[in-house]
Amino acid sequence: MGHELFLVADIRIAAAETRFAQDENTHGRFPGGGSTVRFPREAGWGNAMRYMLTGDHWGAEEARRMGLVQEIAPDPRAALELGLSIAAKIARCGPLGIRATLDSARIAVGQSEAQAFHNLAEQYRALYGTEDFLEGRKAEAEGREPVYRGR
Repeated sequence: MGHELFLVADIRIAAAETRFAQDENTHGRFPGGGSTVRFPREAGWGNAMRYMLTGDHWGAEEARRMGLVQEIAPDPRAALELGLSIAAKIARCGPLGIRATLDSARIAVGQSEAQAFHNLAEQYRALYGTEDFLEGRKAEAEGREPVYRGR
């Protein structure tokens, strides 16, 4: 279940010694926690089937090659620190822009790219009418960090 939870994340970091597995088939089961959907989508059909059908385990470098991991840290503590650093960087961004980015990308992946493109103009209009958008522009012009309020 750990790998299946890992696949749900927007950004994935692993420690160098991390070992991944989808070895349910070697135990007479199948990956029923979402990997049959997410793993092929994230890593490509051949990469996912290579590991799900054989039950072989793989490491962090192979996970990065397949596009499952965006960053590899030397050890678990460094992975946690890197994850917290990336999360803090995201948290300093405008929350409404982050929400719109995630919504648009999820529509493109979950529904269709055509629908995501269709929605862009309305998403821009909605975002450009917010206090956060104005604050971001003002802060940029004044050369300071913005203070977002989610409005």
